[in-house]
Amino acid sequence: MKECQTSNYRWLIVGILWLVHAIAFMNISSLGILAPFIKEDFHLSSFQIGFLISALSIGASLSQMPAGLISDFAGVRLMLTAAVGLLGFFLVLFSLAPFYWIALMILLIYGGANGIVGPATSKSVLDWFPTVGRATAMGVKQTGVNFGGIFAGLLLPVLTISLSWRHSLLAVGLVEVALAALIYKLLKESPVRSVTPQAPIAWKKILHMARQRDMLILGAIAFCFMASQFCFSTYLILFLTQEMKYPLVQAGWWFALSFLIGAAGRVLWSLASDYLFAGRRKGVLRMITLILFFSSLALGLISFFPAFSPLLLTAILAFGISGIGWNAIYLTMVGESVEKESTGLATGVVYAFGFTGSLICPPLFGLLVDKTDVYGYAWLLPAGCAGAILVLLKLIKEK
Repeated sequence: MKECQTSNYRWLIVGILWLVHAIAFMNISSLGILAPFIKEDFHLSSFQIGFLISALSIGASLSQMPAGLISDFAGVRLMLTAAVGLLGFFLVLFSLAPFYWIALMILLIYGGANGIVGPATSKSVLDWFPTVGRATAMGVKQTGVNFGGIFAGLLLPVLTISLSWRHSLLAVGLVEVALAALIYKLLKESPVRSVTPQAPIAWKKILHMARQRDMLILGAIAFCFMASQFCFSTYLILFLTQEMKYPLVQAGWWFALSFLIGAAGRVLWSLASDYLFAGRRKGVLRMITLILFFSSLALGLISFFPAFSPLLLTAILAFGISGIGWNAIYLTMVGESVEKESTGLATGVVYAFGFTGSLICPPLFGLLVDKTDVYGYAWLLPAGCAGAILVLLKLIKEK
């Protein structure tokens, strides 16, 4: 009976973690979805739009490793409750920002709160679930990211047209602050806790983990995947509305659809890894990366040659199932590469590398658009990232 109750609660935990991810990524997606309005309000270039994501990524990169280490010994309940409350609070502040530079500063601090989410939620799954079924649980949990993008793509364009981009974000932020109390009430601590006394921020342990060969390779893979994902989520709406001349609401629907297929991909890739490939993760990641490579090239081809635009939705969906659907398998692979009491720190390390990718590449993507007046060259950037991942995967020896 006790085992049955534990098993049932495991999936309630996954549901709570799903909600946390949905909240976090809905906020991030709002920057790309509302980019046409933010760009006009602040009189920005495409290059400057990319720096909104970069500011968030700086804060997330700095907080990832400390957040992972603290989650290992302090637990996830308070960490995730604080994260959700702060995400809502800073979204409210962002909606009130009168100037571009103030918006950047708010997003920098916001990123620090956002950096808590990945390590804490991944640690919770790795602690609560046995090896068989772990990737599946991770996949279900990670679909919260996709549904955050779906909710943003469906709701924010309509709210913005009815109200304004500022009032839309203000309402969303206030709801998230209220949800933090619900999350605290429902969430329990992970059954696995570090028993070794340590300082709250053990910098030597962080540096030792970050310098390990496998962590460096996995971190570089995260850099490339997250660079591709954030270029897509930041500029897809601008690409569809400015270059392809789609109305905002339809562009929002296609944005949401790409995240829906990405959600399905996270679960299906995880099921395949757990039950068809006997727990192997590397081969599945290689298949995902190949799809990412060809879908990025296809988006570039359509930009250069609009006659291929009937293939646009197919290319977007292919990017969704790969460039958005990669996360669960990757995080499972990371968690299984270290001892169980260090899963939070390991996740924080690779997320820090990953958010560095989202710091550097979206502004570079926007700069390419500004300099060439076409999105085709910029879409070669995620294609190049996919090529780099294929090389890096050859260097990893899967346990």
